Amino acid sequence: MAEPSELEQKANEAPNSEKKEEKSSSNLDNVINEIGNASKNLAAMGAGAAFPFMFSGENRTNAMINGYPLMVGSMVEDMMAKKPIDTVKAAKESLVGTLLANPLAHIFKYINITKDYVTEHAGIVPGGVAAVGSLALAQAMFVGVYTSLNHIIQNFSFKGLYEKLKKDYWPTLKNTWKYVLPLSMWNVLYIYKFGVAAQMAYSSAMSFLFRLVGPKIEGVSLKNLYSELKGYAGATFTVADKLARNTVKGVYNASSAIGGAVRDGIKKLIEYSPPKSASPAPEAAPAPA
Repeated sequence: MAEPSELEQKANEAPNSEKKEEKSSSNLDNVINEIGNASKNLAAMGAGAAFPFMFSGENRTNAMINGYPLMVGSMVEDMMAKKPIDTVKAAKESLVGTLLANPLAHIFKYINITKDYVTEHAGIVPGGVAAVGSLALAQAMFVGVYTSLNHIIQNFSFKGLYEKLKKDYWPTLKNTWKYVLPLSMWNVLYIYKFGVAAQMAYSSAMSFLFRLVGPKIEGVSLKNLYSELKGYAGATFTVADKLARNTVKGVYNASSAIGGAVRDGIKKLIEYSPPKSASPAPEAAPAPA
């Protein structure tokens, strides 16, 4: 059978070389896309962390306390819905929490004033009822403002705001009163004794809880959160395990190489003996007379 000519061999090799070039190009595109996505996520998270720094002093602290839990809650919500974490959406929620933080702090001050006034004129129990009632009313206002502001910032538009409020406001408020109010009422019944700063610190946990049980996207489930966290933990363990194995392996190889070099050096030093200097030839004995 005649061997293929050089021209035929080049023709046969051409498709394979094209496939290799396409594969290399595809791998390069994937790497570039991954780098781009990572940069986008880092930039979004950095922006979310930076929003509270628009303010200073106590206002900045309040913004952190209210903004960061909403940002984290947004990411946890994506995990519960088995969706990729949308860091841009989370960063925008940080901005929403930042803008709402200082009005929320003033609301606590007015609730405390109301409680003290009613307690002074009617007693402890009516004062507590007034405080909890005021808090429930404040939560109703907060849900409305949060839903509206978040929709506007997320979409950069007022379009669809009425439908959003009509669909989500009442379910969100019911969940807030059902799950958040029983815990947050201690903020105005007991924690207020330690000042507004303590109340805002406690409200940080309440903001996170509100973000989990309040506004929800479709497909959200705590079971999904467990599986997602398990997956993240498994991936983290795998990466850590590989890093540890590679580190140990690298240290072992380096130690072996150094030990071998030292051992060879000592061996050569032991085996080495300096050359003996040539001794003078013995003088010939004088001939007998």
